[in-house]
Amino acid sequence: MDQGTWNRLTAEQQSAVRSLTPQFIKAVQSSGAFDGWDFGQRFRVVARDHSFCISDGASELSGIHHSDRAVLEALMTDAVQNYGR
Repeated sequence: MDQGTWNRLTAEQQSAVRSLTPQFIKAVQSSGAFDGWDFGQRFRVVARDHSFCISDGASELSGIHHSDRAVLEALMTDAVQNYGR
């Protein structure tokens, strides 16, 4: 994750990102996207049931949800910037 995105997060948000990262990496790799640009075109952070998830409009990335949108936005930024590199 780029330093600017990471530094904008609070300590609690950083902890949440750390805890979601291993599962998030697996979910991104299983998403069918071939690189970060493709992933960013297909997926968005959306509100669902009092929390946020990452969805392509038809399905959600399994197990990737949090009550703080900034946590998922940071993960999305990381995937778009780094997936496929």
